[in-house]
Amino acid sequence: MALAVAENPTSFATQPRFEWRARRANGAPERGIMEASNHAGVVRELHRQGLSIISIVLADLDSKPVARATPADRSLSSRFKRDEVLSLCTQLSVMMKTGVSLVEGLETYAAQTPCKEAAAVIRRIKDDVCEGEDLSVAMAKWPRVFPTVMIALLKAAEATGMLDQMLGRIAKDLSKQRKFTRQVKGAMAYPGIMLAVAVAAVTIIMTFVLPKFKPLFSAQGDNLPTITRYLMAIADSLHNDWPIWIISIAGIISGTVFWAKSATGRHSLDWLRLNTPIVKTMFMQLYTVRFAGTMGTLLAAGVSLLDVIRILRTVTGNALYKELWDELEDRVNRGQDMSTAFLKSPLVPRPVSAMINAGESSGRLSETLEHAAQFSEDELDSAIKMATSLIEPIMILGMGVIVGGIAAAMLLPIFGLSKSLHH
Repeated sequence: MALAVAENPTSFATQPRFEWRARRANGAPERGIMEASNHAGVVRELHRQGLSIISIVLADLDSKPVARATPADRSLSSRFKRDEVLSLCTQLSVMMKTGVSLVEGLETYAAQTPCKEAAAVIRRIKDDVCEGEDLSVAMAKWPRVFPTVMIALLKAAEATGMLDQMLGRIAKDLSKQRKFTRQVKGAMAYPGIMLAVAVAAVTIIMTFVLPKFKPLFSAQGDNLPTITRYLMAIADSLHNDWPIWIISIAGIISGTVFWAKSATGRHSLDWLRLNTPIVKTMFMQLYTVRFAGTMGTLLAAGVSLLDVIRILRTVTGNALYKELWDELEDRVNRGQDMSTAFLKSPLVPRPVSAMINAGESSGRLSETLEHAAQFSEDELDSAIKMATSLIEPIMILGMGVIVGGIAAAMLLPIFGLSKSLHH
């Protein structure tokens, strides 16, 4: 076991002790106890020794408890939009680079933001900073507003004195995430709109148009085509039993929403996202962009490997990745390489897992992960365009079949009546 102690013997009683675990470039695990004034000192010393940090236990680190959120705080958090977080990071970064203090930057942003709820949260954070708290600690009190990965990056930046640069990097990452999330939502919104239009068109035809033909169709008796008889029965039911239809549809929607929020429903939906043809590649690339970019940024900032893995559990947003993170954490705890877990997982594209393997072997994992994230961004763009180009004709064809079927059911009896009158 390696053991590192402070070089100044007089500081033995005053400096806290940190238990650390790391790996050398050849993969050999190391662990020890180091005395330093703060977390940043341990990080710098381990990096100087060429070690890859796995974990640093800050047993003696004095930290202030995070206040429990009140109902009023939860209300403020729910109205604080993610775009406000992006704007806050961008403006704070610019102001601090130009010499404005953190407190002044927070007050300036709170004064100019049009969102009253955001202004209230920022002023609360400013008050905590004025009382001596770090920005990361103050923001950690608002977990519904500021993501976990952002808090971890701010802690690392505060330890190294690069808060302004890190805020700019966080803003850049948030902007990328917003861009790709909007692209995916836009690609999925198109079929949703088409489906809504189809349902509305069918409902109008069945409720208002088809009943107009009922006297004409009734004259033909049993000579009506089968599809017309079924449609007439549905139209009669919609006209006579519409309260039952409304209650049934409301019950189905409510049950679906409740099921989607349950653990079983979330897991099923996550499975569908990664196994449905046309969209599965799009979602896989989206999750890869999220975890590769986040992992590369956190490792470059000096966040410990185990902390990175724990943060990744909340970044991907898909339950199927839990097994990957569990295996990754287990391998790191045993001092084994990470790339094997990525190579074996079907949830990671083969080119990305190969990049991670090469980056870990060369000791440049954080840099390689950033390249992998950029590669996945390009692949995501292509996947979104492909999915959109395929979904559009499929939805048009589906609407054509439904509306055409209804039109045929209405026209066939008319043609039959016209033919019988002609004879």
